[in-house]
Amino acid sequence: MSNQGTTSEIFTGIILQKSRIAEHTIHIKIQSADFSKIKYVAGFTTDVFLSNPYYNPHSVSREYSFWNYEPVYNIADLAINTFSNGEGTDWVKGIQEGDTIFFKEPSGDLVIDQSGENYFLIGDITALSHLYEINRALAVSKEVYSLIYAGSKEDVFPDIDHSFPLKYYILSPMDSRSILDLINIHFPKDGKNTVAYVLGDSENATAIYKFLKDNPDFDIQRIYFKSFWKKKR
Repeated sequence: MSNQGTTSEIFTGIILQKSRIAEHTIHIKIQSADFSKIKYVAGFTTDVFLSNPYYNPHSVSREYSFWNYEPVYNIADLAINTFSNGEGTDWVKGIQEGDTIFFKEPSGDLVIDQSGENYFLIGDITALSHLYEINRALAVSKEVYSLIYAGSKEDVFPDIDHSFPLKYYILSPMDSRSILDLINIHFPKDGKNTVAYVLGDSENATAIYKFLKDNPDFDIQRIYFKSFWKKKR
């Protein structure tokens, strides 16, 4: 997501680590004393400036999800996808360990919701780190059903602890019909009090949201929905 930058409430941090973890995903680890100002909630995102907003007041930003947050040392992990080949991709490919990073105060409307008994975590690779973070934050008593769809196995990466807690499917073509078929096959229709997170590319995420919303086959109390990006045709 693109945003126009301002110089109000700008946080700064240092890039401690940068590594490619999948074909289209780069992992960066950021340390910032400014993180101590926030009350972190799993599911937070932050708008990262692609240039120094103090020198360039028109600096654009991109919204990225927290993959993990370690409060003792004020370290956050981000998994940044490069599918779009846009300005954000150029930025993450160009940054180096030791660089200063500028970003807005983390917040979010896709945060953890512990009110459900059952959870549907559905999304593409651009949503994977966000869904990993939600999954880790859920109470162990919750039942989790997941579907991560990808066009290639090389795009899939493990969680921060190197595990694969969410189920992924390689689809070709990666279309909504195939995804909805998988939901019908693998997701329970007798679950009660279900909370769903539906994130990812605009076309498929929207189709999934419409399919689940008010669907009498599923007892879904709330759907957290967001389009992270739009595929270029």
